[in-house]
Amino acid sequence: MKDQVARENRKALPRFFGTLLLFALLGGIGGFFVSIAGFSGLAGWAAEGLTGVLGAVVPWGIPICSVILLGIGLGLYRSAKGRYERWDGEDEALAEGIEVTLSYVLLFTTLATVADFFFLSAVFLCDAVMVTTVLFLVSIVLIVLLQQKAIDLTRRMNPEKQGSVYDVKFQKKWMDSCDEAEKAQMGQAAYQAFRIATGTCLVLWVVLTVLNFSFDIGLLPVLMVLILFGVLQVTYCLTCIKLSRSK
Repeated sequence: MKDQVARENRKALPRFFGTLLLFALLGGIGGFFVSIAGFSGLAGWAAEGLTGVLGAVVPWGIPICSVILLGIGLGLYRSAKGRYERWDGEDEALAEGIEVTLSYVLLFTTLATVADFFFLSAVFLCDAVMVTTVLFLVSIVLIVLLQQKAIDLTRRMNPEKQGSVYDVKFQKKWMDSCDEAEKAQMGQAAYQAFRIATGTCLVLWVVLTVLNFSFDIGLLPVLMVLILFGVLQVTYCLTCIKLSRSK
C-alpha cells in the first residue's frame, strides 16, 4: 500500500507542477496586459464606460429580468401542472418529467433572485433608487409565489414530502422528508456545488488580485472572496468530522 501511494504521488506530481506553471504563466500574461491598460489610462476609460452603461441599465434590469426569467418559469410551471392533471398516479416516466420541469422552474427563480440582488446592489449608479427598491420587493414576492406553486405541486405528487416555502425551517423539513436515494442525490449535487464554488473562488481571487494593480479596487473584494472560500472549506471539513463521529 505504501509503495502504491508513493507511485501515485510521483505520477501526479509532474501534472501538479505543470498546472501551477500554466496558471502562473497565464497570470503573468494577464497582469502584463492589465498593467499596460493601467498605465495607458485605458483602465480608467473602461471603468467610466462600464459605470455609465450600468447606470443606464440598472433601472430596467429588475423588470426585464423578472419578465423574462419568471415568464419562462411560469410557462414551465403551467406545462408541469397540465401534465399533472393528466397523470394517473402510476406513470413513472410522466411523473419524472413533471419533477424535472419543476426543478427548472426553481432554477429560473434562482436566476431571477441573483439578478434582483445584483441590480439592487448597483442602484447607487442611477437616480431611480426608490423605484428600483419597490421593483425589487415586487419581484421577490413573485419569485416566492412561483416557488411556492412549484413546491406545492411537488408535494401533491409526493404526499410524504413536508415543508412550506414560507417556513423558515423549510429546508430542514424538506430534507427530513426525503428518502435515502433523494438524500444521496442531494449529497452528490452539494459536493459538485462545493467543488465548483471552490474553483470559482480561486479564479476570482486571481482576477481580483490582478485587477487591483490597474483599477486600484482595494483589498476588500479579495477579502470577501477569501472569506467565502474559507467558509466553504471550514464548513466542509467540520461537517465531515461530525458525520464521521456520528457514524
